Amino acid sequence: MRKMIETALPLAALNSSAIADKAKKGHPGNMHLWWNRSPIDSSTALLEAAIKDDPVEAGLSEADRKRLIDELTQVSFGEDNGHLSANTSYPTVCDPFSGFGGLTIAAQRLGLNVDAGDLNSVATLLTKASAEIPAGFVDSKAINPQAENKMYFGAEGLATDVAYYGKQVKEKAFKQLSDSYPQVQTSKEERFTAYSWIWVRTMKCPNPACGCQMPMATSYVLSRTKGHEYWAEPMVSGKQVKFQIHQGVCPKDKETNKHGSNGAKFICPACGQITKDDDVKRAGQAHELHLQLMSVCVQNKQGRFYLNPDEEQINAANRAMSEDAPVGALPNNTRWFSPPGFGMKDYADLYTSRQLLLMTTLCDLVSREMAQITKDAVAAGMSNDGRSLSDGGTGALAYGQAIGVYLALVIGKLANFQSSICTWDNRNGNVRATFTRQAIPMTWVFAEGNPFSTPTGNYDTMLQNVVDSVARLRAHSGTSVAQRNARTMKFPENAILFTELPYYDNVGYADLSDYFYVWLRRCLKDVYPDLFEKVVTSKEELSSIPEHYDGDTSKGINEYRVGIRKMLEHFYENASSNYPSILFFEYGKQDDKAFSQSNESELSPFEDLLNSLIQTGFSVTGIWPIRTEKANTKFETFRVAVVFRKKADSQQGATRRGFINMLKRELPPMLDTAYSFNVNDEDKLVAGLGLGMQLFTEYNKVINADGSEMKIHDALLIIWQEVMDYLNAHAVIADMEEA
Repeated sequence: MRKMIETALPLAALNSSAIADKAKKGHPGNMHLWWNRSPIDSSTALLEAAIKDDPVEAGLSEADRKRLIDELTQVSFGEDNGHLSANTSYPTVCDPFSGFGGLTIAAQRLGLNVDAGDLNSVATLLTKASAEIPAGFVDSKAINPQAENKMYFGAEGLATDVAYYGKQVKEKAFKQLSDSYPQVQTSKEERFTAYSWIWVRTMKCPNPACGCQMPMATSYVLSRTKGHEYWAEPMVSGKQVKFQIHQGVCPKDKETNKHGSNGAKFICPACGQITKDDDVKRAGQAHELHLQLMSVCVQNKQGRFYLNPDEEQINAANRAMSEDAPVGALPNNTRWFSPPGFGMKDYADLYTSRQLLLMTTLCDLVSREMAQITKDAVAAGMSNDGRSLSDGGTGALAYGQAIGVYLALVIGKLANFQSSICTWDNRNGNVRATFTRQAIPMTWVFAEGNPFSTPTGNYDTMLQNVVDSVARLRAHSGTSVAQRNARTMKFPENAILFTELPYYDNVGYADLSDYFYVWLRRCLKDVYPDLFEKVVTSKEELSSIPEHYDGDTSKGINEYRVGIRKMLEHFYENASSNYPSILFFEYGKQDDKAFSQSNESELSPFEDLLNSLIQTGFSVTGIWPIRTEKANTKFETFRVAVVFRKKADSQQGATRRGFINMLKRELPPMLDTAYSFNVNDEDKLVAGLGLGMQLFTEYNKVINADGSEMKIHDALLIIWQEVMDYLNAHAVIADMEEA
């Protein structure tokens, strides 16, 4: 019997929900950065549609189908958690590419058992934090010495203790680091807390006759805020450059000493020499790029103002030095990582000395705080069973470690705003995060926010983000999360796949997540020794990143496709016979072009996925666009849900003509049904392809006139044309009705 997802969906509502799913206050995704997060509410609705029978198929009425569509709409907007029978034995939901845990949370909301994980240690940790850890301490009371003696529900107790012990870590850190964060002396009577520090990278002028330590400033403008404009002017004094801070609008010709828009080309303020990109890279490789404090930003009741750094500020920023910096080399991948080209080859090179001291101090305090939390938990009456979190413990030791996990995530979030990659937004006076896109670029002017003050990304804000997210986590005991390789893992019996496949080399999860891994490892390597065994994350992830294959693009693509096939083969053995699975993938221009052209050279990415499913023994029963970005005619790719299930043993073969006749007969009423539930025009073609594939894969094989077996490319061409004919015909009818 077909499930609702194989017939029709409230597609416009699902897309609207997925697009609106942002990591705002209380959202699980706000606990820590992850890339390409899976939306939760729309995924919950989609999974329910995969579990529930189509009412009409089950012998009920069109009105019953409409009621189910309305329910799925409510679920997609978070207005309902879905309705599954408690007396039915449902399949185990498997999510082997769990990312931050969005799909796992979606399955939890329906009360389904979930087997989740990821090869990436950071992703595995995030999924544990969002879905597994809360289940061990559901409804637990807060144990900190100041906790109220009351009933706590869900993860409220956890959140309360994260807030308390997170504050303790901050207070201890500031006590240790206060000399490194001195207030700014503005007059004999006034001292203010520094809001942030604006730095510029410098190098020795390549002109031998000059030798000035020249700044390389993409912008000297400190503030563009109307009425509070400030800028810094480089003033040459011998071989040194100091800065004079001006209030007012910066003259256009003094906004930067950057030359042109491409490359690291800067004009020396002393002699006018223009550096070449190679000059700067050579200086970087020789460790001759330096940092200079350009200005200190101070905030009072009147707003923010900018000052020349005095000796106290300069010394405080430069004297701090951690003797135990994180170990780990930046990837040699110039597409996403520019700093190595300028000599910044290790993660420790991305930070100022004060930032390194801050981060190492916080990590070490989190490690020590876990011991105190364990003592407090025992004092509060929690069982002292000695079992750790990694061993499935739910006593005092595991509880202390659980709070430590969330505090480590606070440190991870803070790291995103504490590096020399963080640029200064002079329009509103805020620090930009390290990751404003899926890359670590080179920066020339950067901002160091005061974590103990109020700039964007300060400690208190990061802590509150995590606390708000933890408080709303929904604990569910039927969830297990483990680090594993999807290509070789053993799936549980009666399983369905519900996962977001990594898309070729679109995102380098392993490379990018190392930025956070080095800090999380420092906090949690004793809590999860297996998870943080390596110095950096495993680079065996399922991807086609050429740099992982000695620069061989073709080899990367082949290994990726082979990896997908292996995973599907392993899954097939224990796949549910009664319920369909869902893979989220990307549909791109390359696929669009392939489906509409008869010449076949190589299967497009989407064709290859469909072919792998069919060759492994599955039927494709739906393809639904579930977009996370608004539709755009210039799209490169957009997200789709591919629905598939085990083929029935009784399937027969067909001739090419028989398949085409069946398609012409049966596809239009299927499209009528699917399109009747508010499907946006831009989604109709791909949704129609999915229903056409459902008909094609009802057969074991389709035989061409020459006796050969019809290939996936040819089948999609035929289906594509039938769907286009349907859409064109109905467009004519619609035009006639409007006339």
